[in-house]
Amino acid sequence: MYGTLLRVKFIRFSNRSKMKDWKIRLILFTSVFYFNACAFVNRRYYTDPGIYFEAAKANAPYDAVIVPGFPHVKDSMTSIVQNRVLWAWYLYENGFAKNVIFSGGAVYTPYKESEIMAMYAIQLGIPKEHVFVDTQAEHSTENLYYSYKIAQKNQFKRVAFATDIAQSSFVYSLNNEELKIPVDFIPIVYDTLKTVVRIEPNINQQEAHVEDFVSIVDRESIWKRLRGTRGDKVKKMMRGDRMNSL
Repeated sequence: MYGTLLRVKFIRFSNRSKMKDWKIRLILFTSVFYFNACAFVNRRYYTDPGIYFEAAKANAPYDAVIVPGFPHVKDSMTSIVQNRVLWAWYLYENGFAKNVIFSGGAVYTPYKESEIMAMYAIQLGIPKEHVFVDTQAEHSTENLYYSYKIAQKNQFKRVAFATDIAQSSFVYSLNNEELKIPVDFIPIVYDTLKTVVRIEPNINQQEAHVEDFVSIVDRESIWKRLRGTRGDKVKKMMRGDRMNSL
């Protein structure tokens, strides 16, 4: 009887674990879909990777490139995260960027996204002293804002935003219309990325783990999250910055 109860409890725990993992993956899929949908709607702001890469060649080197985070699933670094870090490594290794700023807190999963990416970047060969992290950002516009603050603090004058095409186009549209933070954009050129030798991540994810984590889904309504994605919080902080500078 006792053994049967243990088996029932284990099955219930296993089912809850699977359900939690399924929810996380659904959130990740929804995020990717959202950015791609927004990029489609904002087609006039499409950051064509070929055109913007050629512009980056002419404007390089940048003092820093900003690389936004993406949720880290336990024991499984997504291809999205790997691609962004590999692109950052390519830009650093080929003289496009002197430093890299990774941005992202523990938003949907209990791992600080920026620290996960930073560990992988250092594993790939970017010197630790050229890697910076922002752990405050919870939305793409905040990735841009908080990272640019880090750039200013370190007197980095020429800065670019480097990520996948959909997110690049989405952030560019908001930045061009409202935020106007002075950065260039270097979206991933996937044909170029294919030439990079892909090294499997070998990091200690526990170093980026947050105890007593509460997902943003449980802290904010979907409408508040959408307003955050659209930059409401950043616009408020920028107004405060302007007031403080008077």
